[in-house]
Amino acid sequence: MKQHVLFYSVVFLLCFLLGFIQAPFYLIALLLIISMSWYMYVQISPILFSKDVHKSEKFILKHQKNPMYHFYYAIANNLDDEAEAALAKFNAKYKNSHRQALMNTTFALYRNDVSEAKKHAVSIKPPVYRTYYEALIAVKSRQYEGAKRLAEQLPKGWMKESILSEVSHKQGNKTSAKKHAENAYEQTRGLQRYLIYKNNETFFAS
Repeated sequence: MKQHVLFYSVVFLLCFLLGFIQAPFYLIALLLIISMSWYMYVQISPILFSKDVHKSEKFILKHQKNPMYHFYYAIANNLDDEAEAALAKFNAKYKNSHRQALMNTTFALYRNDVSEAKKHAVSIKPPVYRTYYEALIAVKSRQYEGAKRLAEQLPKGWMKESILSEVSHKQGNKTSAKKHAENAYEQTRGLQRYLIYKNNETFFAS
């Protein structure tokens, strides 16, 4: 909070000084656009663009009042009760059916509840994410060939690699599972990179 106040105070002061010396309006507007864009990038970088999972985790911990961040931190660290509580808060706060479907499917898969995951997955949008979660459901259902076929339909490399890693892991092929997990990890940033890292922490530690 102090950081936000300091930033906005500095920007306001600079704009005031530029106005005081009668600087052109476009210069003041440009200052506002550049400074706000830079500040927003710095703020969200750990969760969207960073390759440093420790920075991402630090950001998540700092923003745990947001039930979405709290939820993902909880499932990444196997905190069952916290994950359930955060999901309840999320569902109560956000009424977007797609976002609820995504979170509820994720939690159902986390708890290995295939039937519950299937119930929510049909409402996931856009289709590519629905296909990704359907592939994860296929893995949980031991339908490995079906999971592979769904993985081939995914345009995003990290999604395909994640599915293939899960399939290899379930089939007992640790070498292949680790390779695909590393490929998925290298193709992601921010929150998704953090989740892949935590889900495959034993691989990355070896």
